[in-house]
Amino acid sequence: MSQYRPILITLLIRALIASPCFIIGMLTLLHARGGLFGGVGFALIGFAFFILGAIIMAPAVARLFAEPVGNLYWPGGTFDRPQPMYGIPQTKRAKGLYEEALADLEKMTEAYPDLVKPYMEMLDIAIVNLNDAQRANAIYQRGIARLEKTEDKEMLARMYGALRTRLRGSSENPRGSIPLRPDREQRN
Repeated sequence: MSQYRPILITLLIRALIASPCFIIGMLTLLHARGGLFGGVGFALIGFAFFILGAIIMAPAVARLFAEPVGNLYWPGGTFDRPQPMYGIPQTKRAKGLYEEALADLEKMTEAYPDLVKPYMEMLDIAIVNLNDAQRANAIYQRGIARLEKTEDKEMLARMYGALRTRLRGSSENPRGSIPLRPDREQRN
């Protein structure tokens, strides 16, 4: 309701300003009973006052009805701090600068310890690009320890389990088996 308060105040002020126009228009229309041309003239003047009152009220009424619909497309919520920018580490990764990308993502995990995406990105770089199982395991363990939400921990575990299958020539993936969980290998 707090977002509608200024709109309702504006609507009330405009209604007070427009009310004389509506009253004059109503009185003029009531006196429009005279002759053919006299009655039409009074009626036109009365309708002109009604239109003037409507013009005064229109912006506030339109805003009152447009606010809920506009919030569907442009929510008014704001973030309390800037959101992380994944484009910079992704660009560095695309250029082959894997260590720099990992450093940027590491800074992101310090600034946003509750987000799972930086850990997932670091796991992807460590396994797919660097083929470093030990580093990937360290990133995974650090992510599991820092993340608070169970869903985020499960998502990170699924990602780690899926990515570990991509390690080349590693004892982590002896026969290309897909682990059920990151902490337990499938029995072959």
